[in-house]
Amino acid sequence: MGIIVRVPFEEGLLTGQIGPGHQFSKDDWRGSWLTAERLKEASPRVEALKAFLAPDRSTLSVLALKFVLSHPAVSTVIPGMSKLGHVEANCAVSDGKLLSGEELEALRTHAFVHGWKYPWSQEK
Repeated sequence: MGIIVRVPFEEGLLTGQIGPGHQFSKDDWRGSWLTAERLKEASPRVEALKAFLAPDRSTLSVLALKFVLSHPAVSTVIPGMSKLGHVEANCAVSDGKLLSGEELEALRTHAFVHGWKYPWSQEK
């Protein structure tokens, strides 16, 4: 059995590229999901993750992928990619260099269970 992880960047939040004041294009559904209030709430949590950056994980995107891939049950991950550079950077993360147990424990203290429902969720 294998586990495939999807949405490792939390719809872009964990890339560090989306924060307070970010303007989504008119046709991007995330604009109604990642409201100004939610972006403001998430921003300090995302900023705190920058303390975990290192030479082998120089971006928040790489850190997010390494976090997921470091779990022994995970077989693969499906990150969103809109540019060739994203594809290349994401593929390079599969270098076999995982996060240490201590790093994983430290990252777990930053868990953010926000409960934001997707627009298409049937849950009321």
